[in-house]
Amino acid sequence: MYLVRSALNRSRHIQISVGGGLKTRTISMEERYYTAADYHDHFNPNAYLNTYYSDPDGHPDDAGILPFIMEQLHKLFYKEGVSGDRLIDIGSGPCVYSFVSACNNFKEIIASDYIEVNRKATRQWLNKEPGCFNWKPIIERVCSLEGHSNIEEREKKMREAIKDVIHCDVHQSNPIAGSPYKDPFDCVLTLCCLESVSTTKESYIQALQNVTSLLKSGGTFFQFVQPFRSYTVGDKKFAGVLFDQKFLEDAPLQASLTDMKFAIKRNTSDRGSTLEFEFGMTIVAKKI
Repeated sequence: MYLVRSALNRSRHIQISVGGGLKTRTISMEERYYTAADYHDHFNPNAYLNTYYSDPDGHPDDAGILPFIMEQLHKLFYKEGVSGDRLIDIGSGPCVYSFVSACNNFKEIIASDYIEVNRKATRQWLNKEPGCFNWKPIIERVCSLEGHSNIEEREKKMREAIKDVIHCDVHQSNPIAGSPYKDPFDCVLTLCCLESVSTTKESYIQALQNVTSLLKSGGTFFQFVQPFRSYTVGDKKFAGVLFDQKFLEDAPLQASLTDMKFAIKRNTSDRGSTLEFEFGMTIVAKKI
C-alpha cells in the first residue's frame, strides 16, 4: 500500500424530478480525493482491512480480485515451488496475506511500507496484540487451496518467517535505504503499490526500476497491479491513474526483467462505488 496523489475536485451528475420525469444535471460539488499529506494523517488501516480483507472473497466491488491474487501466489510458491533464502514485499500496507503461501519457501521475509500506521498494524499482528486484524479466514482459504486446514500451524510459520517490518520509499533509487539489508533478495513482491504512487508513465517506470534493483540476478519478481479510478477507505476517497494493459506488459522490459508471464482478471461487475477499476494483472518475471 503506497499512495501519492494530487488533490482533485470532480463534478457529480445527479438526477432530479421535473414534471414527473428524470433529468440529468451536472452540478459543481467539490468531492475531495485525498493527497499524500492527507494519507499520512488520515489513512485508517483498520478501515482499510475491514473493508477489503474481512471476507476471503474480498469486497463486492473488488470483483473477485482478492481470491485471484491468492490463487496466483499459491501457484507461484506452492505449485511452481519458487523458493530461496530471502524475500521482501515492497508496499505491504497493513497486510500479511502475501506471505501465507511464501512462508514455507523462504527463511527470511521482510515486510515494508511507506507509512508508520501500516507498519504498526503488521507488527500488532506479528506480536498477537489485542485488537490486531484477524487474518484467519484468509489463511484458511489459502490452506484449503493446499488441501489442508492447518491454520494455526500456518500462522505460526508466518510469524517465524517474517523477520522485520521496515520503511520503504519507491521514489528512492534504493527503496529501503537506511535499513540493514544490503544484499539483493531472491524474491521481490509488490502488490497494489506502483500504480498507486505513480502519476505518470515515466514515474511508474522509475519506481519499477528502483524496486527491481533489490532483486538478485535470476531472482523472481511478482507484481499485482490494479489501475484504478478511485477507492474508498472509511469516508476518504483516493484517486488513481488508469494505465493501459499494453504499457504495463511492456514496462518490465525497462527494468531488467525477462521471461514475463501475465495473468489478467477483468472487472465484469456493474458495481464500483467503493473501488473503481477495469482490470487487475499479475506479472511474474526473472531478473536479468
